[in-house]
Amino acid sequence: MEADRRMWSVTARGLSDCVGELLKAGYGSTSVRELQLKLKKHGVYPAKDLWDLCSAELPDIFFTYDSSQNYVDIQQIVWQTLDFAAAALRKRRADVADEDLELLISDGVRIWVDFLFIDQGSRDIPEELKVLPQLLRNVDAHFVLGSTPLERAWCCYEIALFNQKCATDERLNLNSFIAPTKPYYNWDLVLSTEAEDKIYIEQQIRNTFPGGFEGFQNVMSQASSVALLSKTEGNVYYSPDSIENLGIAAEKWFDRMQ
Repeated sequence: MEADRRMWSVTARGLSDCVGELLKAGYGSTSVRELQLKLKKHGVYPAKDLWDLCSAELPDIFFTYDSSQNYVDIQQIVWQTLDFAAAALRKRRADVADEDLELLISDGVRIWVDFLFIDQGSRDIPEELKVLPQLLRNVDAHFVLGSTPLERAWCCYEIALFNQKCATDERLNLNSFIAPTKPYYNWDLVLSTEAEDKIYIEQQIRNTFPGGFEGFQNVMSQASSVALLSKTEGNVYYSPDSIENLGIAAEKWFDRMQ
């Protein structure tokens, strides 16, 4: 049976190696969207064609971003994010040696990015993305990059999936790390590259999301508040729960390496 590479992961070192191979193959430093179109044109599926740089293990961290972002830049942000996670571990485990932290950052954390693990040659991308609920239910941390993810349908859906416990319990805080970004206003203003994608996502929310569309709106209201605080206060805001949970997760990843 063919392995489901949509559920695979990659380390930071492996991601940089994959990006290096894509650049050497002539794909250039470009947006994720342009990269996806080129991969589709040439029948390239990185998780299959660069399988030796990836891992069949489930991911620890899921990255959400607008497809207008540069895939080379995303790879660099991943390294910065893992530095942040290592700092959270350091607060819990001051005894960890610097070289062990460096090894954790480069090789100890399993990452998921769509341009590696979603096959752009698939005839049915929404079908490919049916793994999102399972992926986001099982990862330990979720980072949202860029300035416009709250304006994009797939990004909003991914944020909602990771934080679905907040949908019906307003006492719970958002656990995603959201970069300073434009706020979410309402679903009618959210965009998708393919119009049918937004229709599909809305159906999934209404049929399967806790609390239906009202629950989804509860999550997005929190996400918008976090994004707005980060833009207006001058400092990036993350909930105390998300910081604590990242430290706990980083400790788990570190112990797994031992």
